[in-house]
Amino acid sequence: MSHTRIRAVDAALTLLGTEGIHALTHGRVDAAAGLPKGSASNHFRTRAALIRGVVERLEEKDREIWATLYDVSLADDGHLAEALTGYVTAATTTYRVLTSARYALAVEGAHNPEVGASLARGAEALHRWTARIARDLGAPDPEAATRTLTAYVDGLVMRGLTRPDLAEPPAQVLRVVRACLR
Repeated sequence: MSHTRIRAVDAALTLLGTEGIHALTHGRVDAAAGLPKGSASNHFRTRAALIRGVVERLEEKDREIWATLYDVSLADDGHLAEALTGYVTAATTTYRVLTSARYALAVEGAHNPEVGASLARGAEALHRWTARIARDLGAPDPEAATRTLTAYVDGLVMRGLTRPDLAEPPAQVLRVVRACLR
């Protein structure tokens, strides 16, 4: 991806995460990225193409973030609980704008099958990773454990975005992880 395209999609992600889906226009992206007028539309001819580019960039950023957050061994349920707590914290603080952009895209994906399919690919990669960990930690039903843990973490992230004053105590996260793995 060219430098201009990256600037445009990064600016688009910021717009999505700070102002929502309706802020996503070529002109607003140009202004937010500090690009000359028409730059975003030169690289992304339609709004659908711009959204595709944004979703692709989000997938890239997700891979980069996961690589930095989880370069640790998840040897037991305590490590997994710690990793999930760390993810929720990062998603609602350091990566808050990116997380908000993901939710804006998720709502768009409910009406736009292409966006929904792309987001589903990212969710499936996360599901496979979590299922592998659940299996490695001895969960009798890794798929069920993964579904429950994913739903729990999604809820914690949503609550963290909307009610940052209500953080889940780490001991509760550990209890949920242990329940899912048994």
